[in-house]
Amino acid sequence: MAAFSGKNGKVIQGVTDIVDTMGWTLSLVSNNPAYASNATAGHKTRVVGIADNNGTFTFAVQSAAAEITQGQAVTLKLYMNATKFWTVPAVIDNVPYNTDINEGGIVTATASFSATAVATLT
Repeated sequence: MAAFSGKNGKVIQGVTDIVDTMGWTLSLVSNNPAYASNATAGHKTRVVGIADNNGTFTFAVQSAAAEITQGQAVTLKLYMNATKFWTVPAVIDNVPYNTDINEGGIVTATASFSATAVATLT
């Protein structure tokens, strides 16, 4: 399988593009509890635990764009390229804004989210 570029990546909230998305992350995690017993020969072993997903997306703040706010329930589509994407039902945890007064850079925000159901790859 060949690698591909993320240059066509994007984030869609419901059916609306998050305009000027600059990048995103998705972490697929599991807690995998560890234990030791008389059957593990002095070593810890693990069992498959509870799955969880979380991530972030960074975007340039647009004056006319839909606002992303903490506590907001969303369904995100995180595109890796033009056709391959993750669908993630989630809640927005926090949205820190960054304004660069010294250099006059664009105003950005990086929204953090936590999944509310399983993430699926299409």
